[in-house]
Amino acid sequence: MDNKRIIEDLLKSHGLKKTPIRLEMLQLFFKYDFALSASDLDTLMKSGHDRVTVYRALASFEEHGILHKASEDVQGIKYAMCSSSCPDEVHTDMHAHFTCDECHHTYCLEDVKVPEVKVSNNYAIDRVNYTLKGTCKQCKS
Repeated sequence: MDNKRIIEDLLKSHGLKKTPIRLEMLQLFFKYDFALSASDLDTLMKSGHDRVTVYRALASFEEHGILHKASEDVQGIKYAMCSSSCPDEVHTDMHAHFTCDECHHTYCLEDVKVPEVKVSNNYAIDRVNYTLKGTCKQCKS
């Protein structure tokens, strides 16, 4: 299925220009059901883009509430699509992530909410990383 119109509308709704690299990157995020790193994108992208441009696009997508940081490993930060209700200013994707020990893919578990943790007033929590680890269904079978 071609997501070109959805991606163009997504970029427009977040006030971002429709550039070839942004279109190609978002096509990949729509194609795969797991989070992608800059290294993954570099490998998967058909057109040769320099790494700086890829990192700038990722930062822009995160800043505008299109992507969120799902996990971090030896490949770097992995990003996943935000829900449609995620505003530009503050990410509201308060869900768990699952990282497979076999294939190292990270999946968003939208239906698993992060439990509320209360801390003393000495701390100000900006974000929570709630990651479950094990074996995904593809690697299990």
